[in-house]
Amino acid sequence: MLETVDTDRADLNTPRGFRAPGTSLLLAGTMAGAVAAYLFQAFGNRTLGEAAFAPIAQLWTVFFILVTVALIPLEQYVTREASRGRRVLREDRRVIAVTTLGASTVGGVVALVFLDPLFSGDSIFIAFLVLLPIGYATLTVGKGVLAGHRRFGLMGWLLFWEGAVRLIAAFVLIAIATSARSLAWAMVLAPFAALGTRFWRFDTETAVVETTKASGFLGAYMVGSGASQVLLAGAPLAIALLGGAPELVSTVFLTFTLFRGPLTLIYSLQGRILPFLVKIAEDGGGFRSITTRIVAGGLGLAALGGGVGWLIGPEVVELLFGASPDRLVAALAAAGVVAASTTQVSGQVLVALGGTGRLATAWAAGLVAAVSVLPIVGLAPDRSVAVAFLSGELVALAVAAWMAVRSA
Repeated sequence: MLETVDTDRADLNTPRGFRAPGTSLLLAGTMAGAVAAYLFQAFGNRTLGEAAFAPIAQLWTVFFILVTVALIPLEQYVTREASRGRRVLREDRRVIAVTTLGASTVGGVVALVFLDPLFSGDSIFIAFLVLLPIGYATLTVGKGVLAGHRRFGLMGWLLFWEGAVRLIAAFVLIAIATSARSLAWAMVLAPFAALGTRFWRFDTETAVVETTKASGFLGAYMVGSGASQVLLAGAPLAIALLGGAPELVSTVFLTFTLFRGPLTLIYSLQGRILPFLVKIAEDGGGFRSITTRIVAGGLGLAALGGGVGWLIGPEVVELLFGASPDRLVAALAAAGVVAASTTQVSGQVLVALGGTGRLATAWAAGLVAAVSVLPIVGLAPDRSVAVAFLSGELVALAVAAWMAVRSA
């Protein structure tokens, strides 16, 4: 059981930003969880070898897509409604159950249909992709409740223990049996660390407000997240479908996973941002200047990220994971992930306003652009996928920025 010293649900006029209670602990927990995830992947790749690690790379990819397509929107819905004063676990339990069951079912179907090319025909991976969404639904709903009630310190502990449980379980299970199954079981166990926060005790009603239509909010958000995550996390799947070797699949997966770090941190921290933006929206504030600054800064960082990826990207991947990607792939992946991170942050404006349909339009435009570019590039599989990825992310950013400014 996790206990921290937390204040009661604070009024939104209390200090915000990095001065807000619990924010430093949230940042520390987020960073610790991210480091633990990298250590898990590095340990797995070095212990099993690139070919044997490939099913875990594919499992992580599919699970990441499921979480971000179905469960991150659920978390944002819970965060938004809890921050508005609603008792979410009681009033929206059907929404939570249906979303969780849907994600779990899709996971099982994907594993069944693509069992041979993705998981070497090992049928137990069907069970893994059924169980992972259930565990992560628990974790994301817990994060949403804690974020909505400004329990940021407990969010930090939740993220820390998720990473720690996964890593410790991997060490123990690999010592028992050196196989991909051991790492998969460690992934299944990790999200249940959320139960230690007892997040449900904070689910109280603090205001009487109009209920957001869950089907409209979540439906549009999931469509947009689906497009964004196929674009962002689908590179290893695209490599496999283009006939790339298992070693290339693992290398591309590890490269994109490394550079995806900033976006993964944003997924963990956006619950910290959303209540603040909801308050601005309720007060009738404008978002034009906020959006402009985010996009301008993001484009500059994307160019910088591409340069850093070109200069040292392959060396960093090899140092951490023992895999050596193509230098151009590393540069394009780094730049594209920064662009995706910028889109995600600026898109929080649309989420706060309830405009998830407009956010879905932006991500769909990006996916269409990437799919259109992929067949005409004519390069090696990894380079073709990287070029298509960056093209799609830039289109998504442009459309999302235009939507956000227009809404403001």
